[in-house]
Amino acid sequence: MPSIKRKVLVLIALLVVAFIAGIIFSPFLRETTYQLKNWVGKPSPLPPVSKTVILYFSTPKGELLSPVERKIPVKKEINDEIRMVIGELIKGPKTRSLFPTVPPETKIRAVYTKGDTIYVDFSPSIVKNHPGGTSGELITIYSIVNTLLENFPSYSKVQILVGGETINTLAGHIDIRGPFKKNPEMIEQSKILNR
Repeated sequence: MPSIKRKVLVLIALLVVAFIAGIIFSPFLRETTYQLKNWVGKPSPLPPVSKTVILYFSTPKGELLSPVERKIPVKKEINDEIRMVIGELIKGPKTRSLFPTVPPETKIRAVYTKGDTIYVDFSPSIVKNHPGGTSGELITIYSIVNTLLENFPSYSKVQILVGGETINTLAGHIDIRGPFKKNPEMIEQSKILNR
């Protein structure tokens, strides 16, 4: 029996030592936990998944452009965002009070930037399916130019290419061999629509 008493005494002694050690080291454990919480810190905010852009569509008379807000997914590369914005412009307005400015059959062949200029290369269907007329060409050109320069203000010019080349005109009226700057006179002075 003395061995059982001895085992019980050793067990009690170990429990007392563990209890005292817990009391002594408890502040250090709390401080370490506090430091770990502070070290981990607060979670950083997630990057936005979408952003609002402004697209310019034709007014009913076909003489001016009206601004419309639309959300697009945020992309890592600027060229991908430019492509997304032009893609939304090609889709046209979601309301019947405004009109498309780029033929819906138009495809984007390439998008790139150089210096202060955005280059957008369209498929030949932008020419083949264009309705024509001086006003129609102006609306198409400045819909593209004003939309891009509004949403990408670090650039100041847009060069329109067709089939990988500069061409004279879209429909025989406006020379598009050089880059265009934003033209605020083409924009209707109205509030921005969310459509």
